Amino acid sequence: MSLISLFSGSHCNDQEVLQHLIKRTGYRLVADEEVTTSASRLSGLGAGKIARAFGGKASVFNSFTHEKERSIAFLKLALAEMLPTDNLIVSGHVSHLIPKKITHALRVCLIAELKFRIAAAARLSGISKKEAAKVIRKQDETAALWVGAAIGNSDPWAASLYDILIPMDKVTSAEATAIILNHFGQDVVRPTAESRQAVEDFLLAAQVEV
Repeated sequence: MSLISLFSGSHCNDQEVLQHLIKRTGYRLVADEEVTTSASRLSGLGAGKIARAFGGKASVFNSFTHEKERSIAFLKLALAEMLPTDNLIVSGHVSHLIPKKITHALRVCLIAELKFRIAAAARLSGISKKEAAKVIRKQDETAALWVGAAIGNSDPWAASLYDILIPMDKVTSAEATAIILNHFGQDVVRPTAESRQAVEDFLLAAQVEV
């Protein structure tokens, strides 16, 4: 079966969309926390150290320790060991670690206009819109650093990274889910012998990188 990968800007209703997708498909959610825990087990590094790879700039000591690169390598290995299992929704930062050659992964991004996200952040967190704007810009900077480190593209919202880019300020979570499932049923994201082989190649490459 195909798999869904989902990356989202903050305050873009991603949790609602995920719950709709899980309910409609029955697929198992694989998120950052699970992959981080597995990467920690494989590497012997603390989960906190692994998770720091998602957090932006590398430590000043990284040129000596290569902690960020090691963390990403083990995150790839942990994810690669999970992907042979069918019926997965891979959500969060780790979704960007799925190679493009795995063509049965439907790559989805949820994003919205900054004004919409600021209003949502201010409402949910009880802070001013000015404060919310600072928080969101910082979150977007972190996302850009992660995507740059993971795949070499400093624009986390670039349309070229995804099969579908959904503007969450213009659609409801239910409508976004319907859009995803409509694309998910198309032949172009069905597994092929080549895309299955790409999963095996990803695992081998991840083992070699580690």
